Amino acid sequence: MKHFFLLGIFCIIIYSCKKNVSQIDLPNISKASTLNGFEIKGTLENFYPEKVYLNKIIEDSFYKIDSAQIQNNNFSFIGIVEFPERFAITFENYSSITLFIIENTQFEIIINSETINDPIIIGSSLNNKLFEYKVEAKTIFKKIDYLFPKFQKARLENDVDKLAEISEEMKKIEKEFTNFSNNYILQNKESYIAAMILRDQIKSTTIDTLQIKKTYDILSSEIKKSPDAKIIASFLNLH
Repeated sequence: MKHFFLLGIFCIIIYSCKKNVSQIDLPNISKASTLNGFEIKGTLENFYPEKVYLNKIIEDSFYKIDSAQIQNNNFSFIGIVEFPERFAITFENYSSITLFIIENTQFEIIINSETINDPIIIGSSLNNKLFEYKVEAKTIFKKIDYLFPKFQKARLENDVDKLAEISEEMKKIEKEFTNFSNNYILQNKESYIAAMILRDQIKSTTIDTLQIKKTYDILSSEIKKSPDAKIIASFLNLH
């Protein structure tokens, strides 16, 4: 049923990319001192790879741009980014992926094997802000939990009336989530998080181009310079 596309959006929020490709040169992250760049101090819990990789995310692909050896379950990355963006950490001999935002500050990331998709991040205001958004979004998506078994049962029984009823309920959840996201962007139009959330909307199976343009227009001029906002602008130019 098409209204279960909400699950797809939430997967984008939590785990937006999956493909790993060969290394290439990427200009928008470089080595720098911690005076004007970032320093990530990482800790691994309950799993023991020998090396971790920092990956730039482009479309649905990961590009390895740096690596670090693990010493006493700790690792670090130092560099500089032009704008805050989401990056991915991958692990040698493990298929798991941790997504997070890199901004030019010193912060810690604690990655537990049981909650790899939800690392603990200390000292990064943008990661904290994204976490708050995800917590609120989860309260909406929890409403899907009780509908999915009903949907499966109705589909097996070919209960057309019940499927229509569930479809209407899903539309309400869909609208609630869309309104929540758009209101969040409106209230945070000067935050890079707003551009990231809006970029995720253009990856969904159902896209309201007019609403995306309307929401994009309210972003501050500084946020529109970010890579996420530029991707949105390119999308709008094509539609």
